[in-house]
Amino acid sequence: MSSTTNPTEPGGPTWYHDAAEYWKSVEPTVDGMLGGFANLDDIDAADSIKFLEPLIKDGTVARGSACDCGAGIGRVTKSFLSHFFKEVDLVEQDHHFINTAKNDPALAGVARRFIHCGLQSFDPLEHKIAYSGIVWCQWVLGHLTDDDLVAFFQRMIAVCPVIGVKENVATGKYGESEIDTQDSSMTRADNVWRRVFKRAGLRVVKEQKQSNWPRGLYEVRMWCLVKDTAAAAPKSADAAAAASSSPSKSSSSPAAAAAKSS
Repeated sequence: MSSTTNPTEPGGPTWYHDAAEYWKSVEPTVDGMLGGFANLDDIDAADSIKFLEPLIKDGTVARGSACDCGAGIGRVTKSFLSHFFKEVDLVEQDHHFINTAKNDPALAGVARRFIHCGLQSFDPLEHKIAYSGIVWCQWVLGHLTDDDLVAFFQRMIAVCPVIGVKENVATGKYGESEIDTQDSSMTRADNVWRRVFKRAGLRVVKEQKQSNWPRGLYEVRMWCLVKDTAAAAPKSADAAAAASSSPSKSSSSPAAAAAKSS
């Protein structure tokens, strides 16, 4: 949760391996999951509940099944998701975290599946799984490179109508992303998060800042994301006719270059 200014580029050949090795050394406890800030567990959960509850009430998010991505020992499922969903799948790559969750009696009534897998590889379709409620991702997406995160979002929105994200946000003072080489993670600035959402074909329907957060830690934000149907909508007949009658443009134009890089 604390900041770093290391400018190292992510995505090297040992990026995911190094992250996995780091988490092997972390105790499977609430304090371990929160990097020594177990006292923030209740504050975190309370704001997540406040964020999601209106979305449940207005029908944006259905009270169906959910997925807790990067679930660790099931902390988020117990303190937050279980308030709204009777069935939650826990996806976690660290074996001692997921085994701790499996043996937690408090999860017995809500945990549907324990899926031992890293998010860079997790594909619900391979497991023939879909979710009617939400796919929730919290303090885990910094381990994915931008390209892998875009691909992950696209796989999730294909099996669930809503994605929830709760992550640290960098100020941008030290660049678009701040890299922590200790655990192979990055903290993205706000504009980077929005760029990734757009690349994945997602639209923000609600955004909220975590309240009552200690000074000296990264700002934490929550986003509710749905598929951006407007961006994917086909051209109208009039627009298509106008486009076909216009002079063709070179693919090296600034607009084309921007589209390729988005």
